Amino acid sequence: MQQLQVVEHSDMRVLTTAQLAESYGTQSKIITRNFQRNEKQYVPGIHYIALTGEDLKRFKGERPNDASLKYVSNLYLWTEQGAWMHAKSLKSDSAWEAYSKLINGYYLVSAMMRDSAVDVSKTPTITHEQIYQIESRLEAVEQQLRDSLTLHSGEQRRLRIAVGERVHQLVSNKGARPALFRSLYSSIRERYNVDSYRDVKQHELQDALIFISRWGQ
Repeated sequence: MQQLQVVEHSDMRVLTTAQLAESYGTQSKIITRNFQRNEKQYVPGIHYIALTGEDLKRFKGERPNDASLKYVSNLYLWTEQGAWMHAKSLKSDSAWEAYSKLINGYYLVSAMMRDSAVDVSKTPTITHEQIYQIESRLEAVEQQLRDSLTLHSGEQRRLRIAVGERVHQLVSNKGARPALFRSLYSSIRERYNVDSYRDVKQHELQDALIFISRWGQ
């Protein structure tokens, strides 16, 4: 792995998509495609930082000699956790080896530099067993995050459409529909113990859609 140019944002060491692709021996479009396919599993601020508008303008201003940023209208910066997610998506030994090197030679350095009492030259590198333990903890955190995420706008719309379709299936009298809408939404809130259908968890969406399709039977 070539020496990476250090990129930091909010006192945290990160990598651009191009740098991450280079580290993993792949192409930027592969990194982007994997992200787009699994975007729901990535959490902003934890796995990545998306820069646009004024934030991106300031970031570019701090790096006037970086030609790769000249025509970029939005930029993704990947944290250590984000790099782990991409290594997981690539599913190759070379990607995991590259991730191990990133931990030891890039992200870890940033963490140690924040603690001036640490002598970097005397700090041992992370072993494969420690990396495995980190991965296990990250997987547990990922699961907790997935379990706590509520419906995003697109999923909320899917649920509303399902409710509308079910109400129309049950009654043809338009005057009777408002009461049925209220009753169905009330049943959803009660079933998932939420104050609004918007608070239904993402992992409960399929169950909710089935529940709606069978409601009133």
